Amino acid sequence: MLTFVIVGELADVMARRSSARAVTTPTGGIMLADLVFHHQGQPIGDFRKAWQTACVAAGVGKSVCRHCNQPSKGRKREACGTDDARYVGRLFHDFRRAAVRNMVRAGVPEKVAMSVSGHKTRSIFDRYNIVSEDDLRSAMQRTQDYLKHVRTQERPKVVTATSAAQN
Repeated sequence: MLTFVIVGELADVMARRSSARAVTTPTGGIMLADLVFHHQGQPIGDFRKAWQTACVAAGVGKSVCRHCNQPSKGRKREACGTDDARYVGRLFHDFRRAAVRNMVRAGVPEKVAMSVSGHKTRSIFDRYNIVSEDDLRSAMQRTQDYLKHVRTQERPKVVTATSAAQN
């Protein structure tokens, strides 16, 4: 059984999508779409293409000619006359890595984070849990803070049986 727990902003998105299920049919009637994400009740054909189109429209991605590396509108590049463009920008899969990093930094147990992200093996999970330069800096700073704290603590005096007998 697959369980999804949805809270926060994602729950808000899902609620909005639920209210967008009503679709007008070609005959003028209203139907409820079976899908959460759809195009007028029909499945989104190619998710990657839809993602890229949305990113370009939002200004976080662009279409670039494979030959001259210049931005292109759609698939056609007027300057060089080619119609061979590629997408440059955020990939949907990038968010899986960001989600893993965010969960680990938020203190979510790694076994739980693996379950949420769908990673079945530890080795693949570790590939997604990238250690950044900021992580290394933070680790060194926390270590220095700890050592400074330890050095300033008064060390307990150890009393042995022989020294107690001498007093």
